[in-house]
Amino acid sequence: MKIKGNENNKAILLEIGQRIKDNRIAQESTQHELALKSGVSDKTVARIEAGDNTKIENLLNILRSLGYLSNMELLITEQSISLEAMYKNTKTRSRVSNKKEQKRGWVWGDEK
Repeated sequence: MKIKGNENNKAILLEIGQRIKDNRIAQESTQHELALKSGVSDKTVARIEAGDNTKIENLLNILRSLGYLSNMELLITEQSISLEAMYKNTKTRSRVSNKKEQKRGWVWGDEK
């Protein structure tokens, strides 16, 4: 299955688990061997492969052990400074605030 972004979380977890299982088998590794290499329990590997929810840290350890952690760069790309921001020598934004409502002139109490 190709993950397009409109699937529910359970379907995505199932697909990720299946891909991890397929890659583990392709590397001729057992669940126990992957668990030892990743620093997680055998049960954690089995749960992830079954599509159960897990801590991100466990997933990262398993991806690292399989040699796929560098693919995370494709999942979440780093934001770079735009040329315009470099030219203006402005700081990159670290947070977003709500836009303030523009003040209108004087109004009666029952008008909004």
